[in-house]
Amino acid sequence: MIRVAGPQDAAALEAFLQPHAATSMFLRGNLAAHGIGASDHAHATTYYLGEVAGRIAAVAGCTNGGFLMCQAPGAGPEFWADCARALQGRRLVGITGVPAQVDAFAEALGFGDAAFRMKDLEPLYALSLADLPDVGTRDVSLRRPRPEEAGGLAPWFEAYHHETGMGTLDGVDGRIAAQQFIEKADSRVMEIGGAVCAMSALNARTADMVQVGGVYVPPEHRGRGYGGRIVALHLAEVRAQAIGAAILFAATAVAARAYEAIGFRRIGSYQIALLKTPMVVGAEV
Repeated sequence: MIRVAGPQDAAALEAFLQPHAATSMFLRGNLAAHGIGASDHAHATTYYLGEVAGRIAAVAGCTNGGFLMCQAPGAGPEFWADCARALQGRRLVGITGVPAQVDAFAEALGFGDAAFRMKDLEPLYALSLADLPDVGTRDVSLRRPRPEEAGGLAPWFEAYHHETGMGTLDGVDGRIAAQQFIEKADSRVMEIGGAVCAMSALNARTADMVQVGGVYVPPEHRGRGYGGRIVALHLAEVRAQAIGAAILFAATAVAARAYEAIGFRRIGSYQIALLKTPMVVGAEV
């Protein structure tokens, strides 16, 4: 049987997830940012724990926004079935995690491949920030995006959603996504010669690691190494905050080459599975 975690489980949960850090960053980042318990933030997470001899052996998480996450190495069908029962009535939009675990979770929920509009297996990359190269800042300004830039950034998000296959979720179009980006403390844009030419964000952060996401260079600025450069500059800021490692998953081969050029090395694969339409667990189809 599984149980729902309470605030008193936070330390044990982090201790279980930390050895699996590279494939647990959404679980860990949400725990660090929102804790366990009362929060209405879209990323605040309910954690379902599978235990053996009183110790955590498997974890599934469901955000308020309906994203499922998992870290359950070696879990059998009974764990996934228990999670599916615990999630009855929850509205879901997608699943992320280790590919085999995502498949097992989807099967327990009764979601066949036809239920998903995207089920991408993406290469997972890691970098020790001690190995981060110096890309120089003489001609570059890396900064927070400004409120008045929302209109210019909105088409970037529309293009990003299209090019990555992510699409939009719950009406979060380019305009709304740009506004959310501007409001995030970990969002950055890179300006060269007075022109904003790339964006980057962190989509998860813990005391020891960050996960990079939302990197985009518009077509008119491509072919100049800007994707790798903005990530390197952003991570240099992070390194100065005593964080030692970064991970990311690459949506395209071009992105993968940009990340490899600044020292990222592939360590595995990560799956992002998005449902065609939100589904309520247990509801009649």
